[in-house]
Amino acid sequence: MSGIENAALLALVAIVPLVILTLTSFVKLSVVLSLLRNAIGAPDAPSGLVVTGLSLVLTFFVMAPVAVHMAQAAASQPAPKGATQGATVPTQPAQPAQPAQPAPPQPATQGATVPAPTASATTGRDATAGPDAPMMSVDEALRTLVPAQYRPQLDAIERGLGPLRDFLSRNTRDADRLTFQELAKKMGNQTRGDEMWVLAPAFITTELREAFAIAILIFVPFLVIDLVVALGLASLGLQTTSPQTVALPLKLVLFVAVDGWRLLLDALLRGYA
Repeated sequence: MSGIENAALLALVAIVPLVILTLTSFVKLSVVLSLLRNAIGAPDAPSGLVVTGLSLVLTFFVMAPVAVHMAQAAASQPAPKGATQGATVPTQPAQPAQPAQPAPPQPATQGATVPAPTASATTGRDATAGPDAPMMSVDEALRTLVPAQYRPQLDAIERGLGPLRDFLSRNTRDADRLTFQELAKKMGNQTRGDEMWVLAPAFITTELREAFAIAILIFVPFLVIDLVVALGLASLGLQTTSPQTVALPLKLVLFVAVDGWRLLLDALLRGYA
């Protein structure tokens, strides 16, 4: 393997864990489960390793179809440009041959010159744009840095990111996406709003917002139990008794009685259906 391939492999090994942690459902699942432990009042039950493992298992459950679609899209061959599948060319009835007509004479022009094509016609850029105007998007600029022999692999990666981009779009609020799209435009970057570098921060913002919203609903009943226990101990004159010690069994009984684990995980996973 060449030096560039080794560097690309090391970069891939370093980026994959970050992608799993940020561009998947792991963000919301891990935050909700961690806040659930704090709401119950048992920071070590379940342990952090169990919470992380459960979040990874649920993330695999959610992202498995997306991963399959990504692999299929990356392995598919792109259709050739200008080719249309299943298109037929209509046949035209034969027309009788027409006698050739002589071309009308053109007036001779002395010293006429052919106008040179403008910059917009040759490069596809706006000739009226100033020198400081952005000439290409971030994706196009990054693509120019890839050597020509690695362009097919880059095309396969771009096709494979299509299903992931659709997943992020479905689970991102429009307000968050518009916020980062406007910020990108203010920073001088051309964007359509569906680029990965725009969807990624918008998706994380949406996931954190939803995770904290779910945590509020989880904290409210447990907070009521803490208040009732604290008032009951105060009325009995047991100020030295820790309310948390008495409230913890009651919280666990309530959580088990309502089948809390099943309801919580069902609600979390249905959010991605």
